[in-house]
Amino acid sequence: MRLGIIARSDNTGLGNQTKELVDMLKPDKVMLINSAPFNKNKQHPEWYDGYNCQYIRGFPKSPDMQSFLKNLDVILTCETFYGKEFIPMAKRFGVKTFLQYNYEFLDHLQNPSLDLPDVLLAPSLWGFEAVTEAFGHKAKVIHLPPPTSPSLFALAKTNNFNKDHKKILHIGGKAAHLDRNGTNTIIEMLKYSKADYEIVIKSQSLLDINTKDSRLSIDTSSPENRQDLYSGFDAMVLPRRYAGLCLPMNEALLSGLPVFMTDISPNNKVLPKEWLVPSQKINQFKARTEIDVYEADPKMLAKLIDGYVNNLDKIQEKKKAFDIGYNNFSVDVLKDRYLEILK
Repeated sequence: MRLGIIARSDNTGLGNQTKELVDMLKPDKVMLINSAPFNKNKQHPEWYDGYNCQYIRGFPKSPDMQSFLKNLDVILTCETFYGKEFIPMAKRFGVKTFLQYNYEFLDHLQNPSLDLPDVLLAPSLWGFEAVTEAFGHKAKVIHLPPPTSPSLFALAKTNNFNKDHKKILHIGGKAAHLDRNGTNTIIEMLKYSKADYEIVIKSQSLLDINTKDSRLSIDTSSPENRQDLYSGFDAMVLPRRYAGLCLPMNEALLSGLPVFMTDISPNNKVLPKEWLVPSQKINQFKARTEIDVYEADPKMLAKLIDGYVNNLDKIQEKKKAFDIGYNNFSVDVLKDRYLEILK
């Protein structure tokens, strides 16, 4: 099998997702998208030193696509093919197409007449049944999460296992529609939480937060290595208001951090019930399809966090977290599944 992967080199979820896939699968060709023209992000082409790369600034044009497709059997991309021509052109070249989609950005839900790839890879089980019902008669729909390398997070895991840090992590990330990561729920939760700990919100955006709780600190620095985000904590709290692929959850688990989340799909397909918080639907918005928005009960979240912080022996929960991450998302477990599906 001669494999090509369309990849990104910016320090984003999509950039990290495609880098992990390239490192795991060692493709014959990489079409490396320089995303700076459309998102201004810093690029890291050095990530792909040693790979056979075709460098594209912005969106590929037809000659770029033709050049990439030559002498390949399979191409894999995440979220997008960066052009409507790519799939029909691949079919003319006899190249099989795989799209690891994000449910809220899957253009086919909005425009079913678009050419479908041969295989739709669901990165999580959120919306899996809807996608299968809509497109399963025309394309294969397979649940296959993105891989994460445990070795990247080994030092963070060791540090987190070494002692009780009395610190809880919340990844605010970039500001997303309707407070996707539930940062405002964290602030509301602190009104009911009584335990002694520090909660650190790591955010790429300036936050307008109205609280005088001394336990809260906000970190807007941007570490060069994403694994450093997770080092020196006891757990992560991420009461997401709507679902989807959540790489910070996967990475936190492999760093040995229990992850406390809303009791909605796909969180409740991966995490144990005791780490989930009752949630209710509060809103809805239209992306490529209708997306339900939920909110965790802040009182129940406070009770969950306080109970965990006051547990004098957290090591078993941290081990459970790593095992969940390893068994669901590690390169070691997923590599053979990818190779079997791609061939």
